[in-house]
Amino acid sequence: MNYELRNLYHDLIDEQQGFQKADPADIQYLLDEINADPQLGQAERAFLRGYLNYHFREVMQPLDREAEFRTAVALASDDHQSNLHLGYETFDVGKYATALTQFQKINLTLHFLWSQIKIRELIVSCHLHLQQFEAAESLLFPLLQLSAEVKDDDYAYPTELLRALAQWHVEFRTAIGEPAWQRLIELLSLVKKKHDLNSVFKDELSQIIQDAPTAPPGFSD
Repeated sequence: MNYELRNLYHDLIDEQQGFQKADPADIQYLLDEINADPQLGQAERAFLRGYLNYHFREVMQPLDREAEFRTAVALASDDHQSNLHLGYETFDVGKYATALTQFQKINLTLHFLWSQIKIRELIVSCHLHLQQFEAAESLLFPLLQLSAEVKDDDYAYPTELLRALAQWHVEFRTAIGEPAWQRLIELLSLVKKKHDLNSVFKDELSQIIQDAPTAPPGFSD
Protein backbone atom coordinates (compact mmCIF):
# COMPACT_ATOMS: atom_id res chain seq x y z
CA MET A 1 0.00 0.00 0.00
CA ASN A 2 1.25 3.46 -0.93
CA TYR A 3 0.75 5.03 2.49
CA GLU A 4 2.52 8.27 1.62
CA LEU A 5 0.23 9.03 -1.30
CA ARG A 6 -2.85 7.74 0.53
CA ASN A 7 -2.07 10.01 3.45
CA LEU A 8 -1.61 12.98 1.11
CA TYR A 9 -5.14 12.53 -0.24
CA HIS A 10 -6.37 11.89 3.31
CA ASP A 11 -4.97 15.28 4.33
CA LEU A 12 -6.58 16.98 1.34
CA ILE A 13 -9.95 15.54 2.35
CA ASP A 14 -9.41 16.70 5.93
CA GLU A 15 -8.62 20.19 4.67
CA GLN A 16 -12.03 20.31 2.97
CA GLN A 17 -13.64 19.55 6.33
CA GLY A 18 -12.16 22.78 7.65
CA PHE A 19 -14.37 24.87 5.38
CA GLN A 20 -17.73 26.01 6.70
CA LYS A 21 -19.53 24.58 3.68
CA ALA A 22 -18.16 22.05 1.24
CA ASP A 23 -18.09 23.01 -2.43
CA PRO A 24 -19.54 20.09 -4.43
CA ALA A 25 -17.21 20.93 -7.34
CA ASP A 26 -14.15 20.64 -5.08
CA ILE A 27 -15.33 17.33 -3.68
CA GLN A 28 -16.03 15.97 -7.17
CA TYR A 29 -12.57 17.11 -8.28
CA LEU A 30 -11.01 15.19 -5.40
CA LEU A 31 -13.03 12.10 -6.27
CA ASP A 32 -11.97 12.32 -9.92
CA GLU A 33 -8.33 12.66 -8.88
CA ILE A 34 -8.59 9.63 -6.61
CA ASN A 35 -10.17 7.53 -9.37
CA ALA A 36 -7.64 8.63 -12.00
CA ASP A 37 -4.36 8.59 -10.07
CA PRO A 38 -2.35 5.64 -11.48
CA GLN A 39 -0.11 5.53 -8.41
CA LEU A 40 -3.02 4.58 -6.15
CA GLY A 41 -3.70 0.89 -5.75
CA GLN A 42 -7.15 -0.63 -5.43
CA ALA A 43 -6.98 -0.71 -1.63
CA GLU A 44 -5.97 2.95 -1.32
CA ARG A 45 -8.57 4.04 -3.87
CA ALA A 46 -11.36 2.12 -2.15
CA PHE A 47 -10.49 3.56 1.25
CA LEU A 48 -10.26 7.12 -0.06
CA ARG A 49 -13.58 6.93 -1.89
CA GLY A 50 -15.24 5.64 1.28
CA TYR A 51 -13.50 8.21 3.46
CA LEU A 52 -14.45 11.08 1.14
CA ASN A 53 -18.09 10.01 1.05
CA TYR A 54 -18.18 9.38 4.80
CA HIS A 55 -17.46 13.05 5.41
CA PHE A 56 -19.18 14.62 2.40
CA ARG A 57 -22.16 12.38 1.71
CA GLU A 58 -24.46 15.41 1.63
CA VAL A 59 -22.81 16.80 -1.52
CA MET A 60 -21.90 13.54 -3.26
CA GLN A 61 -23.74 10.90 -5.21
CA PRO A 62 -24.72 7.86 -3.10
CA LEU A 63 -21.83 5.48 -2.50
CA ASP A 64 -21.67 2.12 -0.73
CA ARG A 65 -19.14 3.18 1.89
CA GLU A 66 -19.23 -0.16 3.68
CA ALA A 67 -18.36 -1.97 0.45
CA GLU A 68 -15.47 0.43 -0.18
CA PHE A 69 -14.05 -0.04 3.31
CA ARG A 70 -14.54 -3.82 3.10
CA THR A 71 -12.60 -3.85 -0.16
CA ALA A 72 -9.80 -1.88 1.45
CA VAL A 73 -9.68 -4.26 4.44
CA ALA A 74 -9.80 -7.34 2.21
CA LEU A 75 -6.80 -6.07 0.23
CA ALA A 76 -4.86 -4.70 3.23
CA SER A 77 -6.12 -6.52 6.31
CA ASP A 78 -3.68 -4.84 8.69
CA ASP A 79 -4.37 -1.28 7.51
CA HIS A 80 -5.28 0.77 10.54
CA GLN A 81 -7.44 3.41 8.85
CA SER A 82 -9.43 0.95 6.75
CA ASN A 83 -10.28 -1.20 9.76
CA LEU A 84 -11.18 1.85 11.84
CA HIS A 85 -13.49 3.37 9.25
CA LEU A 86 -15.18 0.07 8.50
CA GLY A 87 -15.90 0.07 12.23
CA TYR A 88 -17.27 3.61 12.13
CA GLU A 89 -19.47 2.91 9.13
CA THR A 90 -20.93 -0.35 10.40
CA PHE A 91 -21.52 1.13 13.86
CA ASP A 92 -23.46 4.01 12.30
CA VAL A 93 -25.81 1.60 10.52
CA GLY A 94 -26.30 -0.68 13.53
CA LYS A 95 -24.06 -3.60 12.51
CA TYR A 96 -22.57 -3.77 15.97
CA ALA A 97 -20.96 -7.21 15.76
CA THR A 98 -18.96 -6.17 12.70
CA ALA A 99 -18.12 -2.81 14.23
CA LEU A 100 -16.90 -4.47 17.43
CA THR A 101 -14.63 -6.81 15.49
CA GLN A 102 -13.12 -3.86 13.65
CA PHE A 103 -12.61 -1.68 16.72
CA GLN A 104 -10.94 -4.53 18.58
CA LYS A 105 -8.28 -4.67 15.86
CA ILE A 106 -7.23 -1.08 16.45
CA ASN A 107 -3.85 -0.28 17.96
CA LEU A 108 -4.84 2.45 20.39
CA THR A 109 -1.26 3.62 20.84
CA LEU A 110 -1.49 5.15 17.36
CA HIS A 111 -4.17 7.56 18.60
CA PHE A 112 -4.27 10.70 20.71
CA LEU A 113 -5.79 10.18 24.16
CA TRP A 114 -9.19 11.65 23.22
CA SER A 115 -9.41 9.24 20.28
CA GLN A 116 -8.33 6.28 22.42
CA ILE A 117 -11.19 7.09 24.81
CA LYS A 118 -13.66 7.46 21.93
CA ILE A 119 -12.77 4.07 20.45
CA ARG A 120 -13.02 2.44 23.88
CA GLU A 121 -16.45 4.06 24.28
CA LEU A 122 -17.53 2.65 20.93
CA ILE A 123 -16.38 -0.82 21.97
CA VAL A 124 -18.45 -0.60 25.17
CA SER A 125 -21.39 0.72 23.17
CA CYS A 126 -21.17 -2.26 20.82
CA HIS A 127 -21.23 -4.65 23.78
CA LEU A 128 -24.28 -2.88 25.17
CA HIS A 129 -26.16 -2.99 21.87
CA LEU A 130 -25.26 -6.68 21.55
CA GLN A 131 -26.48 -7.18 25.14
CA GLN A 132 -23.07 -8.48 26.17
CA PHE A 133 -23.42 -6.81 29.54
CA GLU A 134 -20.65 -8.59 31.41
CA ALA A 135 -18.10 -7.50 28.81
CA ALA A 136 -19.52 -3.97 28.84
CA GLU A 137 -19.24 -3.76 32.62
CA SER A 138 -15.62 -4.90 32.71
CA LEU A 139 -14.60 -2.26 30.17
CA LEU A 140 -16.86 0.59 31.25
CA PHE A 141 -15.69 1.15 34.82
CA PRO A 142 -11.99 1.82 34.06
CA LEU A 143 -13.08 3.91 31.08
CA LEU A 144 -15.29 6.14 33.23
CA GLN A 145 -12.51 6.48 35.80
CA LEU A 146 -10.12 7.65 33.09
CA SER A 147 -12.73 9.99 31.59
CA ALA A 148 -13.24 11.62 34.99
CA GLU A 149 -9.52 12.38 35.22
CA VAL A 150 -8.59 13.73 31.78
CA LYS A 151 -8.70 17.38 30.74
CA ASP A 152 -11.37 18.67 28.36
CA ASP A 153 -8.78 18.85 25.56
CA ASP A 154 -8.36 15.07 25.85
CA TYR A 155 -12.07 14.29 25.87
CA ALA A 156 -14.72 14.16 23.15
CA TYR A 157 -18.41 14.10 23.97
CA PRO A 158 -19.51 10.48 24.68
CA THR A 159 -22.53 10.66 22.41
CA GLU A 160 -22.66 7.01 21.38
CA LEU A 161 -21.95 5.68 24.88
CA LEU A 162 -24.64 7.75 26.59
CA ARG A 163 -27.19 6.84 23.93
CA ALA A 164 -26.41 3.15 24.40
CA LEU A 165 -26.61 3.44 28.19
CA ALA A 166 -29.92 5.29 27.92
CA GLN A 167 -31.31 2.61 25.61
CA TRP A 168 -30.17 -0.40 27.65
CA HIS A 169 -30.05 0.98 31.20
CA VAL A 170 -32.82 -1.26 32.55
CA GLU A 171 -31.34 -4.47 31.19
CA PHE A 172 -27.78 -3.45 32.04
CA ARG A 173 -28.70 -2.56 35.61
CA THR A 174 -30.43 -5.91 36.08
CA ALA A 175 -27.48 -7.80 34.64
CA ILE A 176 -24.73 -6.17 36.73
CA GLY A 177 -26.65 -5.82 39.99
CA GLU A 178 -27.47 -2.86 42.19
CA PRO A 179 -24.08 -2.26 43.88
CA ALA A 180 -22.28 -2.14 40.53
CA TRP A 181 -25.01 0.05 39.04
CA GLN A 182 -24.74 2.58 41.85
CA ARG A 183 -20.97 2.67 41.39
CA LEU A 184 -21.52 3.30 37.68
CA ILE A 185 -23.82 6.21 38.51
CA GLU A 186 -21.19 7.66 40.85
CA LEU A 187 -18.49 7.47 38.20
CA LEU A 188 -20.78 8.89 35.54
CA SER A 189 -21.58 11.75 37.89
CA LEU A 190 -17.87 12.57 38.14
CA VAL A 191 -17.53 12.54 34.35
CA LYS A 192 -20.63 14.73 33.98
CA LYS A 193 -19.27 17.35 36.35
CA LYS A 194 -15.76 17.26 34.90
CA HIS A 195 -16.90 17.83 31.31
CA ASP A 196 -20.28 19.58 31.77
CA LEU A 197 -22.18 16.79 30.03
CA ASN A 198 -25.55 17.85 31.37
CA SER A 199 -25.57 20.88 29.09
CA VAL A 200 -25.63 18.59 26.03
CA PHE A 201 -26.92 15.21 27.23
CA LYS A 202 -29.58 16.11 29.77
CA ASP A 203 -32.18 13.78 28.25
CA GLU A 204 -29.84 10.79 28.05
CA LEU A 205 -28.55 11.31 31.59
CA SER A 206 -32.09 11.63 32.91
CA GLN A 207 -33.05 8.33 31.26
CA ILE A 208 -30.06 6.53 32.73
CA ILE A 209 -30.91 7.50 36.30
CA GLN A 210 -34.69 7.91 36.03
CA ASP A 211 -35.45 4.97 38.30
CA ALA A 212 -32.47 5.21 40.61
CA PRO A 213 -33.61 5.41 44.25
CA THR A 214 -31.05 8.07 45.04
CA ALA A 215 -28.85 9.95 42.62
CA PRO A 216 -25.44 11.22 43.66
CA PRO A 217 -25.45 14.88 44.78
CA GLY A 218 -25.21 17.17 41.80
CA PHE A 219 -25.94 14.50 39.18
CA SER A 220 -28.86 16.39 37.71
CA ASP A 221 -27.59 19.88 38.36
